[in-house]
Amino acid sequence: MKMRNAKLLLLFGVLLLATIAVFLRNGKSTIGRSEGRFNVEDTASVTSVIISNMHGESVELERVQHQWLVDGQTTARTDLIPVLLKVLHDIDKSKAVAKKAADGIASAMKTDGFHIVVKNRRKAIVSYNLLFGENNVCIAMIDGSKHPFEVEVPGYPQIITILKLSSAADWKSRAVFAANSDRIEQIVFNSESHPDRSFIMKRNGRQMEVYSYPLGLKISNIDNEKVDRFVAQFQRKDYSSQVQQPQLSIDSITASRPIFTLSITTTDGREQWCRAFERRLTGNSPDPDNFYMLLSNGDFVQARYYDFDPVIKSLKYFESGEK
Repeated sequence: MKMRNAKLLLLFGVLLLATIAVFLRNGKSTIGRSEGRFNVEDTASVTSVIISNMHGESVELERVQHQWLVDGQTTARTDLIPVLLKVLHDIDKSKAVAKKAADGIASAMKTDGFHIVVKNRRKAIVSYNLLFGENNVCIAMIDGSKHPFEVEVPGYPQIITILKLSSAADWKSRAVFAANSDRIEQIVFNSESHPDRSFIMKRNGRQMEVYSYPLGLKISNIDNEKVDRFVAQFQRKDYSSQVQQPQLSIDSITASRPIFTLSITTTDGREQWCRAFERRLTGNSPDPDNFYMLLSNGDFVQARYYDFDPVIKSLKYFESGEK
């Protein structure tokens, strides 16, 4: 009888230990769940990403069908969106921050932090605060939590800094021109200071014909290969940066005579154009590398001659035998 009782006690003890182990394991996972997670496993379901800083800047990146828009208005930079989605998918906790430092971190987040909200069509998927420290150490804390963690993108530690880009200007597409060759109906290049260089190209079936501008005299001895290479350049031409100057300075520049005006019209009637202006260096000498542009969407930007030289051509360039 005593032996039987001992076996029952032993069995009870084993079951008790197993129950405690399950409880502790579940309790631990419950704590983990309560802390939440930072990553988004299904980035294909993401419809909105909002990045804000504590100084009043905020940008919303919104997926509309197959296109990303900045604040619901302009196209987002196609080079940055894949990087952003990778960060949202791969961001992970590396280690917990000491409790004694949590209050100071929470306070710093309120003044120097960033707030990230990721949504799908129905709800917010994740929402957390970020604080960037020295050497790109990044600390994150789920909204409503008091437990900060160091976070990283394993294997790509630098790209997490994309979550600092809280201004719409950082995300707006830098495309001045973006059109496939076969969709271009007309190109007009107007050289203000050298009118003899100006020209207009018009589509005639599969070919582009070249005319003087503004007289409209057709040029017969055209090198079609040069024309084709030129038209292909408009598939993508980007400016280098937004110009941060007072509006009065911008107005003064745009009131001066442009270097040139360049426009394309696509087969659906959409027009894209830029007006180029000289950029001056300290001492008032012309900048040999960069120039300003006023774009058809109203943006005032800076571009490099190196990038735009392929589309800054004169009428004679297209004539057979010219270099």
